Amino acid sequence: MVNALKLLQSWALAAEADWSTVPGHPQYGVYGTGYNGWGVQTQQKYLAAMATLATSKGDLPGLNHEWALDRAMAALRFNLASHLTGTERCLDGDQWGHTWISALGIERMMFAMRLLEPHFTEADHDALRTMLCSEAEWLLTDYHRGQHKGITATKWNHEWGNDPESNIWNGALLWRAAARYPDHPHASDWQERAHCFLVNGASVDADADEERLVAGKPLRERHIGPSFFPHWALDHHGYFNVGYMVICVSNVAMLHFDLKQSGLPRPDSLDLHQRDLWQVLRRFIFADGRLARVGGDTRVRYAYCQEYLLPALAYAADHLGDAHALGLIERQLELIQAEADFNGDGHFYSKRLAQLRRQSPLYFTRLETDRACALGQIITYHDAISAPAKPMEDFEESVAGGWIEPEYGAVAHRCPTRLASFSWRAYRLAQGFCLPPSDGHLAEWEHNMGGLVEFCHHPKPGATETTKMHRRILRHAVESFPGGFVTSGAVSEGDSLKLAESWTGTDSAVHQMAFAALPDGHTVVGLQHCRMGPRRGYVATVKGLHLNLPNDLFNGFQRQVFSASGVHSLSSPPAKETIVELESQWANIEDRLGAVSLYGADSLRIHRSPERRAGAMQSLYVEHLCSPLVIGPRRYEAGEMILDSGWITLASVNAVSTETTCAATRAAVINTGHDDVRAVCILGQNGEEYVFAANFGAENVSIAALDGLTALTDHPALADRPANHPASTTKLAPGEARLLKV
Repeated sequence: MVNALKLLQSWALAAEADWSTVPGHPQYGVYGTGYNGWGVQTQQKYLAAMATLATSKGDLPGLNHEWALDRAMAALRFNLASHLTGTERCLDGDQWGHTWISALGIERMMFAMRLLEPHFTEADHDALRTMLCSEAEWLLTDYHRGQHKGITATKWNHEWGNDPESNIWNGALLWRAAARYPDHPHASDWQERAHCFLVNGASVDADADEERLVAGKPLRERHIGPSFFPHWALDHHGYFNVGYMVICVSNVAMLHFDLKQSGLPRPDSLDLHQRDLWQVLRRFIFADGRLARVGGDTRVRYAYCQEYLLPALAYAADHLGDAHALGLIERQLELIQAEADFNGDGHFYSKRLAQLRRQSPLYFTRLETDRACALGQIITYHDAISAPAKPMEDFEESVAGGWIEPEYGAVAHRCPTRLASFSWRAYRLAQGFCLPPSDGHLAEWEHNMGGLVEFCHHPKPGATETTKMHRRILRHAVESFPGGFVTSGAVSEGDSLKLAESWTGTDSAVHQMAFAALPDGHTVVGLQHCRMGPRRGYVATVKGLHLNLPNDLFNGFQRQVFSASGVHSLSSPPAKETIVELESQWANIEDRLGAVSLYGADSLRIHRSPERRAGAMQSLYVEHLCSPLVIGPRRYEAGEMILDSGWITLASVNAVSTETTCAATRAAVINTGHDDVRAVCILGQNGEEYVFAANFGAENVSIAALDGLTALTDHPALADRPANHPASTTKLAPGEARLLKV
């Protein structure tokens, strides 16, 4: 059992390096920068963590409760004094408050108020009340997010922003203020406004016609719009954001437990659709507690949204009766303990994010306090969790099955041996998964299994999520069937290029992809086809397959890759950028994950880097397994093929099975008789044979070579034939992919 309190104590001692008193005000203290914005939230999370330590029961060697209380109170008093209602300013000269995000840090610290209030002076009580009531009044009368005034809700981020998380935390603050201060003349108005925010948090299209009563009114009367897609995909920050699904649940969890532990009334609107959302979200948690970011992530790995999974899991156990949630809490605490042990200095991220700490003390201390605050919450909420009934099935059985969001272009299937997914609107677009669902340390998201075609351009994509990615979606289609799915689509590569100082261009190439998860519980097959547009182009990098393999502290900086040429030991980081020639059409990672090149490359290759390169903030060392691999710059003439590759990946298989599969499939590329149609025959791990075909051309085609095969998905071309009837001639429209059973 991980001792969360001991982790927090060690961190608090290390955090002294970033603690200071406020110049001219020795009664006030600051952790981090003391700036407005994230600096304020960092302060709020710090004081909440210190309050947890200060009021903890029992003795930990070296823990000084009085010292921890002094730190918490000095930080709280400065936080309240530097609010718009106070007399002081943050250390960047601003006062904080009255923004769409002000409530977030407040909500995250509020669990600690119950711990600290026995130590409050009358002035502390007054300052807290004044701040909370001021924020509630602003939310009631003047709320806006950006240029949009009032509560908004839309499922598409590009329309006017996707706001479910802020709707929830702002509704929570309003309800909290009304419950704490029922004597306020606007308390009832705050409650009604809270309901309006909350019902537009986890909201869907169907709520517009819902007559069910929520807080005394039909749901439709307060519904403004859907914040989620019908099957609970979330387009937050413009990509399929599993992490912010967690943030939404976490803010519900914080109010849930704070009200429960304080004996205050809870809003009927708080739990709207949370059970539905959770049933999807829990499918995207590895059995070891790590989030499976099937839509990618703009931020640091194993951080931020991952931290707030802790209170979300506590809520799932206590309120939703999730029989596996408490076990997942323990698994996540083990991840936190592992990195703390690696650092050896009490910090949570000091080694892995050493470069970030040098570049941005503000961001580093923000991340440190996210973890500290989440630990404080799980420690504080622990005694309030009503343990759910013992599970009737193991975790993998409980999350098994398919999921699809056709409009959004996301699909997944999970079983005990494989988590497979594809998300067209992932961060950086077109991202796939094929992994054993028990091991989150094998997962790194960016461009995973989507192929990489990166044109030479200036400026280079940088470390912010708003930087131009130079690609855009052209089309996509997703279909599911029992045991798997098929998806196909296209991305425009080389958008909005600028070669300093004169040349600009766009729509450089069309990158088409087809991706299928076979109903064998192990196999995914991918076909990639990218042709240069109507001009000469210069490409910096081509990585077919692009299977990411993290190689960092969580696996001991060591990976073994088996191949036909032997065993390759990869110690991380390498001394320099290098390419490992596997001289093999197959590779297997530690008897867990296999890959086979079907066509398009003579051998699999591994691209290695001495720098961490997971995501914009470079937070994990990652190996790239590729088929093919081109390191440019390389010139391509108009219409020339850039990437033409087929491959399979295999979850939960050993090296012998991978080699056997390679032998059975390598010669099974089918001649379709069409230049831009690709078809491959694959032997599934269930002993069945499958054919995967994709039309990357511009015309409808009929493929007689595939006569007598049975389609697994229900295509329009089969609508007038009985189900499972063998197709006489397989027809494929432009861009269409089909999975057929032999």
